[in-house]
Amino acid sequence: MTEETRKAIDCISEGKSIECIAETYRSEIREALVSFALACIDINDRVRLRTALAEINRLDKKHGDGLSVESPDELA
Repeated sequence: MTEETRKAIDCISEGKSIECIAETYRSEIREALVSFALACIDINDRVRLRTALAEINRLDKKHGDGLSVESPDELA
């Protein structure tokens, strides 16, 4: 994990927004955020899970990927 990715995960853990360039987001940060969200599911941390999913959606829109993730409540 690069320093920039570690800082991004630290930010999301603290409930802060992530600032990064599109290339870094696509190449490493998005995958790390998805892994973080999955870890939140494993420990039943719904607050951080929602924060991570919201941040993935925000950054996907910001960087024009057109991808999105759904809240666990919307999956049922």
